[in-house]
Amino acid sequence: MPRTRRMAGAIALTTALGIGQLPGHALAQESPEDIVGDRAEIVLDPGYWFNYVHELLVGGTLVMPLPIDPVKPETYLPTAPVDAGDDAATLPRRDRDLLDVSYEWLGRTKTVADFLRDTETDAIAFVHDGDLVADHYANGWSADQRHQAWSVTKSVTSTLVGQAVDDRLVRSVDEAIEDHIPELRGTAWEGVTIANLLHMESGVHWDETTPLLTENTQVQQWIEMAFDLYTDGVLGKTRNEFLMSLPRTAEPGTEFSYNSGNTQVLAWLVETVYEQPFNELLTEKLWQPTGMAADAEILTDRVGDAIASQSLYATTPDFARFGELFRNEGRVPDGDRVVSKKWVREATTMTGTSDGQYGYQWWQGATPDGYAASGFQGQRIEVAPEECLTGVRLAHNLGVSFRSAGDDPVDPGSYGFDISSGNAEWQAMYRAVAEHLDGCSSR
Repeated sequence: MPRTRRMAGAIALTTALGIGQLPGHALAQESPEDIVGDRAEIVLDPGYWFNYVHELLVGGTLVMPLPIDPVKPETYLPTAPVDAGDDAATLPRRDRDLLDVSYEWLGRTKTVADFLRDTETDAIAFVHDGDLVADHYANGWSADQRHQAWSVTKSVTSTLVGQAVDDRLVRSVDEAIEDHIPELRGTAWEGVTIANLLHMESGVHWDETTPLLTENTQVQQWIEMAFDLYTDGVLGKTRNEFLMSLPRTAEPGTEFSYNSGNTQVLAWLVETVYEQPFNELLTEKLWQPTGMAADAEILTDRVGDAIASQSLYATTPDFARFGELFRNEGRVPDGDRVVSKKWVREATTMTGTSDGQYGYQWWQGATPDGYAASGFQGQRIEVAPEECLTGVRLAHNLGVSFRSAGDDPVDPGSYGFDISSGNAEWQAMYRAVAEHLDGCSSR
């Protein structure tokens, strides 16, 4: 029997519209009234449209002015529960007015309030010196609603791998993946090490950036898993079957190539070594020990295997707690250790192969010492240890940049095509907030 929940067609339709409270499901927790009210306040503000035109003309970026996330694989795939337990970690409030903090962006002086209005952001939060100093919500969202994390989930999955190393179920990240998952012998994954997977250097094909949906590997996987689910395995592929079908395009360890399949193999690894479903592992090894305050959910296939490269649904405060776990080098506020300090340091050390941009499923951050969990459409957990600052952004920013190759609007060589999510502006704003808060209180 599958370890997941299935959704009826009526629920899926409601979810696709992004409205309504779905009992026991992660999606669409904004009420229609909240969406309409919050959205009207944004789109009736002339500053929103001034910024929209400015971004297009000066920045070469066109963002879809949508009230909700339009990309919803969870409308036709199931989720599994991640339980918070009864002991939430302390996240004390020490309110600071940050909405007027200013930063420079594309030749303009903007504020945190402008950022929240202009960038299709649903939630922002800042934790400074262990205190929640500000959190703000838009588009019908609030602190107790679960939001799609997209690839922020990758950093969570990496942490479970670190715990498997700490528990000595994995002796070394230099081990070949087939030593733990024999089914991968004879596939493109054979000979790939766990470190290769963590660093996005497996050499296995995956393309989720192309707008050609027929060639987009992530879209192909969603379709295969949906066929498998709704035909009860007659058609389509499960997560593992899809992963085993992928070809190799480079020798392991030689090229950095962002690949959600790598993270899904890491999820398969921890499911195997702990002999438990991913959602139960996430509950027992991370969610409850870290003291998360709210239940979460994660997308799965028909047989309950987690699509743990994406689609963890959790609240803004709990994403902040995860960032704080890393800022505090693997400990929670009461001092208990959840993951080793050694792992935290290794995970957030960027590789030369990625030109200093990527570690163990963590990205280089907004500050020189910082690092970030980052996801599609502008999801972000930003950590700056030397500033004692963790920031969270949750969004549905879906845009394209027409000048991805340069900034000069009159230079034909500047024009290209890339997906935009507002992360560069988020980083500029985050640095301004860090400067305003003036570092750690011990300075």
